[in-house]
Formats: sequence, structure tokens, C-alpha cells
Amino acid sequence: MPAPKRDPAVSPPPRAEDRPRLEDLHGMGKAKIWGLNVARDLAEYINKKISWRHMDRGCLLHGGPGTGKTTFAKALATSCGVTLIATSYANWQRYREGHLGNVLSAIREDFRKAIERAPSILFIDEIDVIPSRERAGIRNRDWWDPIVGALLQELDGITGREGVIVIAACNYPERVDPALVRAGRLDNRIEIEKPTVEDLAGILRFYLADDLRDADLGALALCASGMTGADMEKLVRDARRIARSADRRLEMGDIFAVLEDAADRIPEDCLETVAVHEAGHAAAAILLAVSNNVTTSLVRRGTITASTHFDPRVEAITRKVVDNRMAVALAGRAAEEVILGEVSAGSGGGQGSDLAIATALAIRSAASWGLGLSCSENLLHSEGPPEQILALRPELAQQVHAMLQAAYNRAVALVEAHRGAIGAIAVALVERRALTHEEIAAFLSAPAGDAARSVKRRRRRSRG
Repeated sequence: MPAPKRDPAVSPPPRAEDRPRLEDLHGMGKAKIWGLNVARDLAEYINKKISWRHMDRGCLLHGGPGTGKTTFAKALATSCGVTLIATSYANWQRYREGHLGNVLSAIREDFRKAIERAPSILFIDEIDVIPSRERAGIRNRDWWDPIVGALLQELDGITGREGVIVIAACNYPERVDPALVRAGRLDNRIEIEKPTVEDLAGILRFYLADDLRDADLGALALCASGMTGADMEKLVRDARRIARSADRRLEMGDIFAVLEDAADRIPEDCLETVAVHEAGHAAAAILLAVSNNVTTSLVRRGTITASTHFDPRVEAITRKVVDNRMAVALAGRAAEEVILGEVSAGSGGGQGSDLAIATALAIRSAASWGLGLSCSENLLHSEGPPEQILALRPELAQQVHAMLQAAYNRAVALVEAHRGAIGAIAVALVERRALTHEEIAAFLSAPAGDAARSVKRRRRRSRG
């Protein structure tokens, strides 16, 4: 009795209400632009306005896990109103006994099904599992060469594949055989990057559907920075579970509760200190014009308690630029001293700590960039542990200490001059968990009295 026949996942043209269209997706970047162009061209091909030879027929999508490669293929099929056939090397290997001949038959069968259902989209997931023939090695070439050859034959359409758009997805495009991505095959190579904060807000809105319609998702998206579309889907799913368990509608607090796992949540008695610290960094980065895109968040992620993120402006490295960046690095500690009256250990730690960043800037400035306090200093290669560099050069250590002290004094003066605004930023940060550049800048430009009253109201509530 023959073994049961393996079958790819064949999805008939989906109804518009069943699946998202490509137009609905966020965070797809260039892939979305390419896909919408394909959808438009395919409609013209179906209506016999253009010929198949004028169509884009293949694409290699690459990006990290969870960035939405499979979601993209499904959404494109929905927008095009065509059948999606989803397969992979793992699927081919499961065909019958999984011998080489079976795998080759499975490849040909999937292309045949796609041709039968044309116009259609054939989606091949994890194609980087099939190594480049250059990487396969002599021992394995008897297996991989015929597989790559079969794919090339089907992509070239010797037997005809008109009406079939082939999309292959992978995490590591450099592992894909170069012949597969040549002209006429998977010749559009497009990366799906991790979504931006704006993209994450759109992705959250999509998965939330009709829930929390009036909610501002900006702060939540900021807190989720670095996550993927798949992470967002799970985040909303887990938050809905919390709401169901409490027998009520979904609330923003449910989503934050998932985002801030209980084990990683910043303790309540530390919140004010952390918020003041991050407010100092954020305010200094804007006031000293170090960046035009400053955001800050109180959501703890892994070993990072909280963070203020900014992309430094692209500019020539001068002594003033270095001094400004050192002051920003030390402004968190300065804010604690000025506003709270004492400092925590939050500025210290390992290589990525505030003090380490400021020290590294001072060492490079004096030892490598020629921007130290003395022009007579001999320049040296400044890579390596700072303590080792400074131990070898006592005169450099004195210069670095003086630069750091000057930067800290400047940070303290800056915080004192904007104490009310920085306190208000800290209050808002505790309440909202995250702030955008525009929100931080608004506090800094507000009258000093307004900021001070905001801080007092917060403190009265916390005492009550």
C-alpha cells in the first residue's frame, strides 16, 4: 500500500473579512511597496492589460524571526485575491520516505499545484535551510546539488510557470545559492526589518481591533521598542487572557502587565529615582541638542532597568560635541543629586553604564582625537579596558578626571536651571511609562511654574 501523499498548505483565495490585506499591515517597509506593486500588476495581467513578461515573478524575503515574512505572503495573497500555496524544505522532506527522489518529486508537485491554480503565489519558507552548493561540501553535494537544480528548473519555468509568483523567505540570505537569486528567479531581494516605534503602534492597533479604540498607543509602542510583529500578537493575546480571567474588558494595564513581567517590574520604591534619572538624561539630550529623536521608557527589559534612547546627530566631532555627550551621560546622576538630594548606583556598572560611557568618551577625546585639555599630549590607541589605559598613563588619568568633573558640574548646572521641567518629566514618566521626544520637549518649553505645580500634585497624590 503506497504511503499517504504529502500535501502543501493550499489556501484558496481568502475572503476579505477573513485575513488582513497587505494594505492593513505595518512595519513591512520596502516589502509592502513591492507587494502592492505586484498586486496592481497582477490585476492588470488578469485583465490582459499587461503580459506575464512584464511582471515581477519572484522575491527573496529575509529578516529575523518574527518579522512577518509568512504574514506578508498571506496578506499579499489576500490583496491579490489569489491562491496561496505555502511549503518548505521540511515539508518536501516529509514526502513519502523522504529519499532524494521523493524530495525532488515534492518540489515539482508544489510547482505543479501552483501552476494549476494560477494566478497564484507559491511561498517557500526557510529556503536558507538548503545550503549554497559552494557551502555544501563534497560529502553532501550528491544530496544538495539535485535539490538546487530542481528549484532552478522550476523557477526558470522550462515547463511553464506563467501566473505563479514565487516568494521565498529566509533568516540568512547569504546562505542561499547565488543561482537562485539571479535575474528571472528570486531576483528581488528585500529585507523586512524590525518595526519602528510608529510601526509597533500600528501593529498593536491591528491586533487590538475594536478594543481600546480611544487609547494612545504611543507610550506602549515605545516600551515595546525592539520587539517584532509576532511579539505584538502574543502581547495582545496574553493581555486578553488576563482580562478574561478577571471577567472584564481589556485594559491598557493588562498589556503593560504582560510587557512588564512581574519578576522584571521596577519596584515601586525605586520608581521615582529611576524616573528622575532617565528624565535627566532625556532633558540634557534635548537641551544640549545632542539628538533630534529622544525617547525614554520605564519598562524593564532583561538586565536593563529603564532606558533613554537617542540617535546622536551626525556632526563633526569637536571638543564641544564631546563635552555635550559626556554631560548627557552624567545628567542622570546629576538629576538624582539635584532633585532627590542623593545619588544611587544607577550610573555605575559595566561597559554600558553611564560612567563607563562618559569615561570612554573622555579617554578617546584626550588620547585619540587630540581634543584633550593639553595639545602637547602624545596620541595613542585608546582601545582596551579604560582602567588599563589610565594605569599606564597617569597624566592621561588626571586629564580624564578633570574632563569628567567638568562635564558633571555642567550637568548639575543644567539640571538646576531646569529643575521644575525635569521633575515634571519624571512625574509624567511614572504615570505614562514612556515619553516621546515631543512630549519631553513640551515640558522643557513650558513655563517653570507649570512644571513645578505638576511635580507638587504628583507628590501630594503619592503621600495620600
